[in-house]
Amino acid sequence: MAGSNKKDMNQNDVIDSAKAFFTSFGILFLVFLIALVGSIIFPPKHGEEAQGGGAPTANIDAEAIFKQNCASCHGQNLEGIAGPNLTKVGATLSAEDIAKIIKEGKGGMPPGMLKKQPEIQAVAQWLSEHK
Repeated sequence: MAGSNKKDMNQNDVIDSAKAFFTSFGILFLVFLIALVGSIIFPPKHGEEAQGGGAPTANIDAEAIFKQNCASCHGQNLEGIAGPNLTKVGATLSAEDIAKIIKEGKGGMPPGMLKKQPEIQAVAQWLSEHK
C-alpha cells in the first residue's frame, strides 16, 4: 500500500504540473491573441501620420513659424525680399498648393524649409488666408 500511495502522489504531481503548464500556455495564448487582434484593429502609423500628419493645426502659431523660418526671404510682413511677396498669396493659391510649395520648393525656394507636417499645414493655411 505504501508503494501505491507514492504512485498516486506522483500521478497527482504530474497532473498538477500539466494543469499548471496548460493554464500558463492558455494565458500566454490569450495575451498573444489580444495583441494580434489589437494590432489589426489599431494598426501602427507610418510616414506622415506617424509624424503627426493628421494632427490639428489650431494650437500651432503659424505666424511665429513663418517669421522664424521664412521671413528672411519673404519679409516680416510678407512683403517679399529675396522671395516673392506673399501678402495676397491666398488669392491665387490654396492651402494645399502652398503646402506643396513648402514641401517641394519652387523657383529659388529650396524644398524642405519646414520639416514637420503639422507646421507645414499650419503655415500653408495661415498664408492661404492672406487674400
